[in-house]
Amino acid sequence: MRRVRRALKLLLFIVVVVILAVAGLIGSVTARGLPQTDGTIHIPGLHAGVTVQRDRAGIAQITADDPHDLFLAQGFVHAQERMWQMEVSRRIGAGRLAELFGTDLVDTDKYVRTLGWRVTAQRDLDAMAPDVKDDLQAYADGVNAWIHAHNGNLSLPFVVAGLKSGLGGLGGLHLEDWTPLDSATWQKVQAWSLGGNLDAEIFRVLADARLGDPKLTDALFPAYDPTAPVITPSGLVGSGGAGSSIGATGSTSGTVSSGASAGWGGGRTSPTWGRRSRRWPASTRPTGCSAAMASARTTGSLPALGRRAASRSWPTTRTSATGCRPSGS
Repeated sequence: MRRVRRALKLLLFIVVVVILAVAGLIGSVTARGLPQTDGTIHIPGLHAGVTVQRDRAGIAQITADDPHDLFLAQGFVHAQERMWQMEVSRRIGAGRLAELFGTDLVDTDKYVRTLGWRVTAQRDLDAMAPDVKDDLQAYADGVNAWIHAHNGNLSLPFVVAGLKSGLGGLGGLHLEDWTPLDSATWQKVQAWSLGGNLDAEIFRVLADARLGDPKLTDALFPAYDPTAPVITPSGLVGSGGAGSSIGATGSTSGTVSSGASAGWGGGRTSPTWGRRSRRWPASTRPTGCSAAMASARTTGSLPALGRRAASRSWPTTRTSATGCRPSGS
């Protein structure tokens, strides 16, 4: 009887140890995916310091001395918070989902390659102005700075995908470098995703031709009465809409500077990268600069493309700042 009890105790002990070990491993792997949101990171390629701040909602606000640093910083911020989404997104656009998720998606990949999103994206890229190409390359450099620092130490989704596909182990799937073509291709994917009103647009074209006056067609689609109720009243606390309290106070900041080493310190802050003069701020609502989506946690497409804003000035909401300088200065 004593032997049975001892055996049961030993078995229970082993089970507990195994459970704790597995939980610890999962927790450790999962924690790899958390972004570093305080202190200073040294990133190669920056011309000067860049400042990243986050409001209460976690929305990143990026301020830099020039567009190159702005886009590079944005690429790094996107990668540290959204790399799994970005990896899946570029595989969608390239028709490479089956490599990770199995033969069930071969037909999907064939369909996407038949549509030729990546081929047409390359044509768009070839036709872009040199300064836009420079912005896309700077963004890619920022993403790759994060990839190079974290390949072999990626979070749980990459580990599961790597093990399932045979393309990785406990360090996760090995990520390829991000390219400007990846960004341009995702623009095609997002355009397709937002094309749900295709039938309505075709109807309007046909109706215009039949009715002879676009105003008559417009009458078939009356605007929403501005006096009618809305789902979320403007200014409601926590709504994120006009007049809401989100972002009004309590932003956090941190620093990122140029250099090859990486490291953060300080309190609960986001990377800040910047000097005080000649700022090109990026906010969650950039005007005319779809290439510089300034919110690292906003819903929607990643990454966006487009022209720089002619004014080179986008509003930013900041209540605190931490300065930094590139290494060696």
